[in-house]
Amino acid sequence: MRLKENIKELLESEKISNYQISKNTGIAQTTLSRFARSESDIGNMSLDNALKLNEYYNQLKSRE
Repeated sequence: MRLKENIKELLESEKISNYQISKNTGIAQTTLSRFARSESDIGNMSLDNALKLNEYYNQLKSRE
């Protein structure tokens, strides 16, 4: 499963901001920033947040 890789790619993307991700997933922008800056490990992210981010990543990929 590519869950961690998908989330990392999403958070590192230059095509979409953490603000946009936050607005579309309901995950706090500060939380996203901590993971994007590697202050927190993606492996320790809550399952709910990981699933939301992976679903959002998949939605964006299906639009490309």
